[in-house]
Parts: sequence; C-alpha cells; structure tokens
Amino acid sequence: MNDRDRPAHADDPRQRLVVAAIDQIEKHGVGQVTVRKIAAAAEVNIAAVNYYFRSKEVLLAAALEGSIRHMLEDGDELLARMPDDPMEALSGLLGYYLEGCLRYRNLSRAHLHDAFHADDYSGPFPTLFAPVIVRLRDLVRAAVPGLEERAAARRVVAALSAVFFPAFFAGLFEGLSALGSPDDRLAYVRELARQTLAPAEAAAPATPAARARRSKRG
Repeated sequence: MNDRDRPAHADDPRQRLVVAAIDQIEKHGVGQVTVRKIAAAAEVNIAAVNYYFRSKEVLLAAALEGSIRHMLEDGDELLARMPDDPMEALSGLLGYYLEGCLRYRNLSRAHLHDAFHADDYSGPFPTLFAPVIVRLRDLVRAAVPGLEERAAARRVVAALSAVFFPAFFAGLFEGLSALGSPDDRLAYVRELARQTLAPAEAAAPATPAARARRSKRG
C-alpha cells in the first residue's frame, strides 16, 4: 500500500473519520484503536462516530475497505500492462505489494486480522482480492505458452506467498539481510517474476503422464 491507499482527506467529517481510522490502525494496530483516539485525530466529537457509522466496528470496516479498494486500483493498472510486458508488469505488481506491506505493516495485518484469528475470510480484503488472484493466474497462463491452468495457479500461489509472508513476518527473516534495501527487494521480486513466467517446460521435470499427453497431442 502507498499514500494513494488512503482516502482523500476532505472537509467532510465522515471522510476525516475514515482517514483518521486508517492512521490509527497503522500507528497502534487494529486491536488498540479506540473511538476516542480516532475522534481526536479527526478533530471531531466522539458522537460523530455513532452518527456517521453507528459503531467503531463499522468505521474500521469502512476504513479497511477504502484502503484495499485504492490498493486494488493501483494493482489493476499493473495487471493491465501484463499482456504487453509481463516481466515488468509482474515485477512491479509484486514489488508494489511487498513495499506496501512493509511500509504499512499494521494496516496490512489488519486486513487479515479475522482470517488469522477466526479463520474468517468474509472481510473486504479476502473478498476483493480473490478475483485478483484468479485474474493473475489467467494472465500468467496467457504469458507462458503451454502452461496449464493448475500449473499457473501454483505459480501465482508461490509468488504471492513469497511476497506476503516476508512482509507480514519481516522479523523472522531479519538475520538473512535479504530484503533490507530497495535494491535487494527489487532483485527479489524480479526473481519471483522470472520464476513465475519461466517457460512451461522449465517449471518441473515432465512426469510420465505429462509425457504421454504430449505424445498424444503430437
């Protein structure tokens, strides 16, 4: 996520509350956010939260949905470039996700809070991001001649996992010093993109069943 992920700060008190909620999530973590902190940051009365959103939970949901929609808009621009330049577009997309999660760690974790703690994937991020994963699978398949759908899906799972896991658990990998600089992270996402877009035959040794299928097609 980047600065565009934050809804525009307007004079509208409702928008100020949304922006303040996003800022407070990032500063304190979603579990530590209070109505009082949000209202103070938005420079409105606490009663405004109930007036515009009925509850803190509704406000936080609106804030998270607003931020993910902005992230998806940015990602959509990169996905749209994949047919013309798959390597650059995919590197850019993976880099965007990695840098955003590293920069906005608490906000990123908040998007998956219910998934982590309650195995609940009905929130804005899982719901809105699921179609992106399917679209990315189809774009990878289109960019790699002969790549089967399931193989494309596995590559997408591997690439996204390799981006999100180090971002969410950055402390786990600090000892490796592998992603400490922008150049390191750029090299990392470009390697992920190369692996994802590698020729189909280079993905794995052909199994007997695969060889038989190719023989029949020949």
